[in-house]
Amino acid sequence: VSIELNGENVYSVDYKALQYFLFIEDKEATITCSVTGTSSAPTIQFLKEGMQLDTVLPSTLYSLETLRSDDGLTYRLKLRIDASGYTDIVGNWTCSVAEAEQSSSSKAFKTLCTSKPYLTFSPALVHGVAREGSTITMRCNCDSLDELQDDRDWSWLIDNGSPNGNRLSYEGSNDGYPTDVLVIANLEDLDTASYSCNCKVGPYKTVQFNSPDVQMSVMRPPGIPKEISLLETTMDTLTIAWKNEEDMGVVLDYKISYKKVGSTAYREFSTGVSVTNHLIKNLDPLTEYYVKIAAANNAGSGTYSEIATFTTAQPSESRPVIVGPKNLIVTSDNAYLLETGLGIDISLTCEVNSYPASVVEWSLNDRTITTEPTGGMPNNFERSVLNKSDFTSVYMLYIKSTRPENDGTYSCVATNTKGAAAITYSVEVSKEEDNESDAEASKDSSSSSISLATLTMLSSLTFTLHIWGQ
Repeated sequence: VSIELNGENVYSVDYKALQYFLFIEDKEATITCSVTGTSSAPTIQFLKEGMQLDTVLPSTLYSLETLRSDDGLTYRLKLRIDASGYTDIVGNWTCSVAEAEQSSSSKAFKTLCTSKPYLTFSPALVHGVAREGSTITMRCNCDSLDELQDDRDWSWLIDNGSPNGNRLSYEGSNDGYPTDVLVIANLEDLDTASYSCNCKVGPYKTVQFNSPDVQMSVMRPPGIPKEISLLETTMDTLTIAWKNEEDMGVVLDYKISYKKVGSTAYREFSTGVSVTNHLIKNLDPLTEYYVKIAAANNAGSGTYSEIATFTTAQPSESRPVIVGPKNLIVTSDNAYLLETGLGIDISLTCEVNSYPASVVEWSLNDRTITTEPTGGMPNNFERSVLNKSDFTSVYMLYIKSTRPENDGTYSCVATNTKGAAAITYSVEVSKEEDNESDAEASKDSSSSSISLATLTMLSSLTFTLHIWGQ
């Protein structure tokens, strides 16, 4: 009986009296076991590590197809293998042949698996661009699973030729399995080229692969913007413009950094365009800012410009504007209704937007609430102010452990030189004692609601807190 092994889409090498098949990762390949010299149709099977395939391989990785030649003398078993099962297919295999009433025959072979080489760059290229004057490290990766993994040769191709030997910045070096390294220091324009690597693997290094070509362009960052000027200002925006140096180079984008005078950290954003003017938004009124600009391209950002100083405009003078709560019902008298029980902590809020600044007062049933209530005024009040900005503040009135005398109409009145604005709350305190469980449930619900509303409002704020009270 004669047994012959052949492969399709797989590399076959005889090494030390054993046949090797080298698979490529993620590629489907076929191994055919052909048998001649039998008197009748034999039983042919593939074994891996001496075991049936269905016991050692996932069914998704292989399929078997029995073929017979037209002459009736040659019998074949075709094995299709999907090399996405990288680690599963590597090992010792056998094609076993058994004839009726006769002894069996077999032929052993080994399988290896490798990936085609590919290049990686450090630092990574941005749209194929490396920065002029920097150092680039290229790695040729050629992974494989076999006992001959260190037995490989490497070579590099630049524009389909070898690296220029008289360039001292080329420092090709072998890191061993599974990479080879090429370092180019102090990149310059002549390093703009197409790069690839070559890897020889397998027994006797007979199998050779080339990586895909990678085009690397060396580019210098842009020059320095200059003469930053102010085109227009509002209470919360600055529109600026600038000029470029004559030898500016390629500019794809600008980075604008700004901060308040006196603050420590800059805020930075990219304009996304190469236009030499831009609008900076969401600023504070009547505030001085430092501004600097850097040009950018695929090689990175250039040097920042000199710092310019600009001031936003003051807001227009007007009477105050008050923002009310969003989670309360408004009555027919345009008051925000807050129903509560006895002994519960509640809070009333009054957000005032004002320029010039306002004086804010709280009152209960048209009587001003002071830090020292007199004449029958409840004494369970506390007040606080949260400064959201120079022109927006949140005034809060806390009522601690509500009593029957806290029932009534509360007003928050803000007054400046341009006029006044007010907001009204109708607080209804239950006069009847609830049973203990209902009171506790009401207290928990009210406290949770107020706390959640307050936390939601404060979660994104930086503020100054002042508290008055007994």
